Amino acid sequence: MFDALTGACRREGYHGCAFINTAAESPAGSPVHARTVAHKNAVRAWVTDLARQAGAAEPELLARQLTLLLDGGLAGGVLDGDPAITDAARSTARALVDAALPKR
Repeated sequence: MFDALTGACRREGYHGCAFINTAAESPAGSPVHARTVAHKNAVRAWVTDLARQAGAAEPELLARQLTLLLDGGLAGGVLDGDPAITDAARSTARALVDAALPKR
């Protein structure tokens, strides 16, 4: 996930996440806005499933944390234009995952 974030943010002409941009530019409750929300919910469900498979004690919480971090990285990548933002997102995600998984 965070490798894809790095690739997106470093791509020439990157203008941020199309889903976040569309949600910000469409009226709440409109079909377009609803579709963007549905996409974000689908991503969070996928990450929840991954967290559950990995043995996270609270997979829904971890998924919410990671997708918030991912969305922040997507926004920060276009706002800051600093490629180091994805490294910060990745290391923060690693800390969240390490804290959420049972110790082996």
